[in-house]
Amino acid sequence: MVKSEKIAPAIFDKSFDDLEKAIRVSARRQAVIAHNIANANTPGYKPLEFNEVLERAVESENNKKVVLEKELSDLSKNSLKYSSYIKIMSSKLGILRTIATQGKR
Repeated sequence: MVKSEKIAPAIFDKSFDDLEKAIRVSARRQAVIAHNIANANTPGYKPLEFNEVLERAVESENNKKVVLEKELSDLSKNSLKYSSYIKIMSSKLGILRTIATQGKR
């Protein structure tokens, strides 16, 4: 193995992968919620429900119509999660940037 290959896993630990997955899931959830809100007044539309375990949207059997208040609440909660994930990722990258620049001195 080349020395740089040994360093990379230590720098980009499992938390980066976890954050990336969380950001991706949050973005998918946001798309499903936005789709429900956009179709709230569409006759016969059944809202989609995001299933995190399967990471896909599936038709909900329980809901017969979009409950706008619920969708907006879900949107707000998910936006907060997404913003938090992005801040954590930015912080981790900032730490790595600091470490990299301190090594040049």
